Amino acid sequence: MAEFKQKNQSFSLWKNSYKKEGDNKPDYTGTAMVDDRKLDCAMWINEDKNGKRYLSGTFKEPRKNDNPF
Repeated sequence: MAEFKQKNQSFSLWKNSYKKEGDNKPDYTGTAMVDDRKLDCAMWINEDKNGKRYLSGTFKEPRKNDNPF
């Protein structure tokens, strides 16, 4: 099987299996390639004061271990 190569200016996210009810861990984690630099990314599902859901996220320098967050 061919190795996955992240395209530049893109990201991939997976559901965070470590998240538990009520904690602040991201709902999704993954990687991004921005200007040929690999970054870790995270996304949360939030709700505003009117009950409308929205997504927010972060990009960070990759961590040294296997668990990005």
